[in-house]
Order: sequence, then C-alpha cells, then structure tokens
Amino acid sequence: MRETLLLLHVAAGTAGLLLGPLWLVARLRGRAGTGAAAAYQAAVAGVAATGAALALLTPGLAWLVGFGALSVVLAATGALARRRGWPHWRTLQPHLLGGSYVALTTGLLVAQTQHPLAWVLPALVGQVPIALAKRRLVAAVPA
Repeated sequence: MRETLLLLHVAAGTAGLLLGPLWLVARLRGRAGTGAAAAYQAAVAGVAATGAALALLTPGLAWLVGFGALSVVLAATGALARRRGWPHWRTLQPHLLGGSYVALTTGLLVAQTQHPLAWVLPALVGQVPIALAKRRLVAAVPA
C-alpha cells in the first residue's frame, strides 16, 4: 500500500512540476491554457492527497498534512483570482500560483536531499519569477 501511494505521489508531483511551466507558457502566449490549468490543479490535489496519506501512515509526519492542504488552497485560489476578476488579482495571482509551485519544488528538494536549506531555498529563488510575473500583469493594465 505504501509503495503504491509513494508511486502515485511521485507521479503527481512530477506532473505538477511539468504542468506548471506548461500552463505559464500558454498564458504568456495569450492562450487560456485551461487544459494545463485543470491538469495542474489535479496534480497538486493528487500530491496533497497522497502526501497526506503517506504522512498519516508514517509516525511523526502528520504535521505535513497542512502543507499539502495549503498547496491546494494556493493553487485553487490563484486560478480563481483571475477567472473571477477579484480586486487586485494581478498582484495576488503570482503569489498564490507561485506559492503552490514553490511548495511542489520544496517537497522535491526536501525528499531528495533532506538538507535544511531545501526548506527555504525554493521560496527565496521563487521570489524572482513571482515578482517578474506580478510586474508583467500589473503593467498590462491599461492606464
């Protein structure tokens, strides 16, 4: 059972890490990218669900369940912000979607290296593309 969950977890995480940039490229090219967006959302949800199951099966890791739930909330809220035209969505969306992608990257690095820096490095490095995306979206507003 654990091996199956781990396989599904890794597959969903890999899909999310590949689909995030695919969705971004679609948006940069002026396309909606709804297929990539839906697949990314499903991948993040899959990572969170399998991660929660794995964490609950492993003594001492139940505290990780909240990180998975937060990742799903970030990804879903980021997608909704633009679609629903929320006030200030142009400044919110890069942080929300970027945060969900940073969470996926953090999980990968922590699992592979177990180095304490892996918990912080993705968030620090992720600030640059998030800031660039935010600047691009805000600049696109007609004056």
